[in-house]
Amino acid sequence: MADKEAEQFSGKWAVVTVHPSLPSRTEQIARARAWGVTESMLGRDDISAMILDDVSHVGRTTNWMGKLVERASFIEAMQRIQPEGDQVWFADPLCVGFSARLAQETITGLWDAGMQVYVHSLRYNGPALYVPGDDLTEFLESVSAAQNAAHQRANRARS
Repeated sequence: MADKEAEQFSGKWAVVTVHPSLPSRTEQIARARAWGVTESMLGRDDISAMILDDVSHVGRTTNWMGKLVERASFIEAMQRIQPEGDQVWFADPLCVGFSARLAQETITGLWDAGMQVYVHSLRYNGPALYVPGDDLTEFLESVSAAQNAAHQRANRARS
């Protein structure tokens, strides 16, 4: 594990969320590595470049940020540090937020820290990099569509 200050840190972070509706943990980590995320620490704050939350056993909730403890801690730490221009990787829109509201809250929190949000896979469109001030309307609509599709798959699996 490298030291972000001793070696040139790439400015690339990844938020990996484990949940049945999302790509597997292994798949998300492999894609994040391919994008250029490396494991390293940031001085005394001891922040890994790979943020991992396992919410695989959490049922439906309206308080996802309260369940995504590592994500919330990461955003809070970044708002203190203000790593201007650093990028945060997510596998797909549903990984940014299980709802449009959570996605908006996540992106706004990262933007407030001076960061950019990279989404690896958008429906039929490939990757996207969202910077402060971008209009998120289409993206948030894609989160809602992915959320509905995930609920439909879960309901069919129970039938």
